Amino acid sequence: MAQFRGLLCDLDGTLADSEPLHCRAWLQFLQDTLSLTYDRHWFEQWIGTSDRVVAAWLIREHQLGVDDDFLVLGKQGRFHQLIREEGRAFPGVPEALASISARFPLAIATNSGRADTDVVVPALQLDRFTEIVVTATDVENLKPAPDIYLLAAERLGLRPEDCLAIEDSGPGGIAAKRAGCYLIGLNDGVEGADEVIRDNAAALARAHELLAG
Repeated sequence: MAQFRGLLCDLDGTLADSEPLHCRAWLQFLQDTLSLTYDRHWFEQWIGTSDRVVAAWLIREHQLGVDDDFLVLGKQGRFHQLIREEGRAFPGVPEALASISARFPLAIATNSGRADTDVVVPALQLDRFTEIVVTATDVENLKPAPDIYLLAAERLGLRPEDCLAIEDSGPGGIAAKRAGCYLIGLNDGVEGADEVIRDNAAALARAHELLAG
């Protein structure tokens, strides 16, 4: 197996246990503002996509007389409040990141926009482990395009094929593999995963093992 030199991590659902908060933010905002009622099963189809994709679908589906900024900013306001009040990393993740970052470069590579990551990363104190956070705001094409992973590797000064990636979503897995990374998936929905490890901290421990050679 190749010698890997860096780690690229998705954020929501991988490091941050934030998908339930994204879901609550969307459901509360849509109900309170537009009287649209959805449940968590509806939200599951959007995991790994950006808020603007969700907003565009809602506008088309309901022929809403609002623009996507209205929906995105409204949802983001709810989400940011929830993250500040209830946000947390998955159990064992901060400890695993501390061990990895002491020896190897790592970056966060997320389909979330800069407005979200600038709240989530410091709220969960993930900025202790890396200053490199590549978001949807930084690239032209979102996951499943490889752009976010390509830029994250570049900012680490590494080739994508020298990097491990950890993902929890189908679009994220496709993006990581298209970029050329070795992929650890957190569930069976991560397409093309080289390994599937269902516990987030255990996946990071495996990444550390692979990096250490």
